[in-house]
Amino acid sequence: MGDLSLLAAAAAIIPYRMDPGARLGRHLMAGGLAIAALSVVEILVALIPLRRGERWAFWASAAPVAVVGVPLVIVDAVYVPAGRILGALVPQILGIAVMLAGLTLCGLSLFGSRPPESPAS
Repeated sequence: MGDLSLLAAAAAIIPYRMDPGARLGRHLMAGGLAIAALSVVEILVALIPLRRGERWAFWASAAPVAVVGVPLVIVDAVYVPAGRILGALVPQILGIAVMLAGLTLCGLSLFGSRPPESPAS
């Protein structure tokens, strides 16, 4: 669910009237497509290996939150104009909160208390 908000952020990054021939247009397009691709991969990881309980998938899902999600919120908080900041930050913060809640539940399930192993006889 939180990864879907990254798709929304990617759509917001790519302007409707963009000049791909301009440097800024190419950078916006590349950034938006990269975020969209990352969110699709995150959704696939959540649907397949994370649901199976594979521990590597937990870390693969947690890394983009720290590497992409949090820095995006910080950059938007600093550079988005005051009149648009609420619309820019609220979906991102809610998405990160949903992702963190999901990761917390997955982490408790994957790494939580395990029954003690019986000693070998």
